[in-house]
Order: sequence, then C-alpha cells, then structure tokens
Amino acid sequence: MKQHHWPLGFSASGVSAGVSYKKGKKDMALFVSHFPAHGAAMFTSNRVKAAPVVVTQNNLLETRGLVRAMLVNSGSANAATGHQGYKDAVLTAEWAAQSLRFPKNQIWLSSTGVIGPRLKLKNYKKGLGMLVNRLKAETVSQGALAAEAIMTTDTFPKIASMKFHLDGVPVTIWGCCKGSGMIHPVLRGPHGELHATMLSFILTDASIKSIPLQWALEWVADKTFNCVSIDGDTSTNDFMAVMANGASGAVEIKGRRTKNYHIFRDALHKVCDQLTDLIALDGEGASRLVQIFVEGARSEQSARTMGSVIASSPLVKTAVHGADPNWGRIIAAMGRSGVPFEPRKVKIWIGDTLVCKAGGEHPFSEQDVIRYMRNKRITIRVNLGLGHKKSQYRTCDFTGQYVGINAGYRT
Repeated sequence: MKQHHWPLGFSASGVSAGVSYKKGKKDMALFVSHFPAHGAAMFTSNRVKAAPVVVTQNNLLETRGLVRAMLVNSGSANAATGHQGYKDAVLTAEWAAQSLRFPKNQIWLSSTGVIGPRLKLKNYKKGLGMLVNRLKAETVSQGALAAEAIMTTDTFPKIASMKFHLDGVPVTIWGCCKGSGMIHPVLRGPHGELHATMLSFILTDASIKSIPLQWALEWVADKTFNCVSIDGDTSTNDFMAVMANGASGAVEIKGRRTKNYHIFRDALHKVCDQLTDLIALDGEGASRLVQIFVEGARSEQSARTMGSVIASSPLVKTAVHGADPNWGRIIAAMGRSGVPFEPRKVKIWIGDTLVCKAGGEHPFSEQDVIRYMRNKRITIRVNLGLGHKKSQYRTCDFTGQYVGINAGYRT
C-alpha cells in the first residue's frame, strides 16, 4: 500500500456511527486543524442544494474563510429535507463546536448519500463523540479511515498527497475524495464563480490566506474536477474544500504573482489530478478509464465543453465498453456540443491510431484498435484544426453493472 505524506498540525479519522443504511459501514469523518486555518471551498450549482452545503457556504462567507474543522457523513445526503433538514445541519455544527471548543461558524459540514431522508441525529451525535474522543491527541493521522468513511458506492478509498519545498522548507498537501456515481460536477465558488467537483477534502500545512487559496483552488478545479464525468448527473451535495494552517513554518503566500504561489498551485494541481483520475477509474460498474483530449480549439473553454459532451455520451461510453472503434459516435457527439467547428478539419485518434481524417474515415486496422480498446485505460484524441487551445476530460465506460447499482441504490 502506498504511504501518504501527512501535513503537520492536522488530525483526521473515520468511524461507524449508524448514520448510513449500510450496517457496520464507516459513515462519519472529521478533519481538524490544531492551529487557526484559512480555507477555500466550492459548492454545487444544483438548485436543490443540500442543507450542509448552505450552512458551510454561509460560514465561509461570514468568517471570510476561517475554518477549524470539517465534519462529514455518508449514507444520508440531508438534501431535499426542507427547513427541518437545515435546522438539523445547524444543530450538528453546534454540537461539533461545543465538543471541539471552536466557533460554530468555523465548522464546515458535508454529507453524501440518499436524498430525501433526514439525518439520524441520535446516531450522528454518537459518532461525533467517538470522533472527538479519538482526535484529542495532537496529531491522529488516520486519513485512510476518514477517506473510507466518506465513501458511498466507491469501491476503494481515494487518497493522494505530495511533499514539496517552499524556500527550502518542506510543505505537504494531503487530499481525499469520494465519487463513483452521480458525477458530472458543476460547482461554483462562494460568490457564484462557475467551477466543478464532487466531495473532496484537502489539508495542507502551507501558510496561505483564504483569498489566494481560493484563487488556486478555482484554477486547479477548473482543470481537474471540472473535467470528469461518470454519468452526466450533477449532485445536490457537490463540495470541495481546502484547509491551510501554516504549521510547516514556510513563508506566507500573500498573492498570486509570486514564485511560491505558483509552486503551491502546481502541487495542489498534481494532488487533485491524481484524485480526479481515481474517480474516473472507479466509476460505478466501470471496466475502463477513458481520457479524452480535445486539441486545436479556439479556446480552452470550447475544448472543455466538447470534451464534456463526448465524455457524457452514452453511445460513446457503451462503445468503449464493447471495445467498438465506432468513431462516428465521437464526431456525432462533437456535432451536438454547441462548439462551432469545421467537420472537414477534424482528426480523431483512438490510442495512437488515426481513425478519422478530414471528417471522414481514415483506413485503419479494426482488429488492432479493438485489442487496444480492451485495455484498462484508453485515450481518445480529437483535433479541431482551428487554433492552439486544448483541454482534457476523464470518464469511464457504461456497463450493465452501472444499471444494477443504481436500480437498487436505496434498497
């Protein structure tokens, strides 16, 4: 098992509290900074926002990014639960604040699971007590347990980390995420900036205040979590957050025009890129990960939009599952993306094999491409021949197992 770096001044763990409908599953996680921390976050743009999303967004704006703990549960989304669901979320934040002796507005909440039912408050309170007792030590680095506790239909915990240096001082970024189905994130920053992710929790002992941290997070999410789709469905609970507590002792990053800001942002990008890859690899029922590269576009946004449409096409995804080199489905998806292009300039590759040139079929060995498409990871590359901008998107194939998982999700 890969050993992950753990940032200074943080504790985390996960427990089984009986909040989830799955008996015995770890279903509550807590991330705590033992030092005052600055945070940045992004939230779902779904009009049906879960109660913890609303509470956390309000707390972030009220404190201008000050945060000490992130409390997460799986199994119950606390979404579409009305005013009572909102009161339940506020109450859980109050419980956490009292137990941890932090200000209530410095507690961030997140939930994932079945939409509709209210939280099992008695079990939730019990789980919170278990977590707080476990995290009384100065550093309890049970990040793997926390990553397991946030899972729903995920088949494995998703963790990534990186150690790097700022002016010779070692700095660490550690992150975990969950995501396997209902993944086509469309998140926004706290003031409405459009970006995307699912559930992701990132800890760093770098010293960086909330505004430059938010800038870095939005730039990174736009190139990673904003570019992954499993099934085209945007959740009510999508949430991504970063806590930075400065415990490394590295010099503070004060703006985005500095060398250290770019070093930090690049490290954050590498961690989030690894997490995004794990999400696509673990799509519900998936047997193949697909990386889609759109090149030769007039703008990065148009390349990303086209990549999104290709990635979320059921016909493309089922062709991938069947190892069918049906490039016609790819160009058809491109044509309905809303991005202007000239079909006669288009080239499409599956792996290293050119299958479409000038908008028509290019002679290729179908058997060679079929063999290639049976690999665990495949690439599809499109060149529009219009410019020099590009983007990449990740997805997976559609299988009968995906239908089975979601047909009986509640039962």
